[in-house]
Amino acid sequence: MKFSKVQGEVPSDIRGFLGEGTIITGEVKFTEILRVDGQVSGKVISDSGSLLIGEHGHVKASIEAGSVSVSGTVEGTINAKNKVEIHATGRVYGDVYTPTLIIEHGAIFDGKCHMGDREESPSAKNLKSIDAKPLAQETA
Repeated sequence: MKFSKVQGEVPSDIRGFLGEGTIITGEVKFTEILRVDGQVSGKVISDSGSLLIGEHGHVKASIEAGSVSVSGTVEGTINAKNKVEIHATGRVYGDVYTPTLIIEHGAIFDGKCHMGDREESPSAKNLKSIDAKPLAQETA
């Protein structure tokens, strides 16, 4: 079967699947959509792909992806370019770096969320806030 992709089109079909009972240790790289219902330890990397972690999935790894959807368990840092979703059955133990974080009622998130530019230093962020004019000093 041959797949064609229109430029700019976001894929909606799962292209990779790690089923229950599958255990992978090491580095997993993918390009479009990967669903994990097994166990992964190490690193999970994609430039712009979507990682879906099913209810029985357990990822103990550093994750870099376009978007991450968690219905199972993640132990480790998540760095998502677009968004991270933690569904009601999801559990995330670790820091999250993303511009958009969605946490459903019942989900567990034990870590810190960083929603700014990861490469921007804290001192640069402080300088930006100093340049802003306080509301009390504004004139009508």
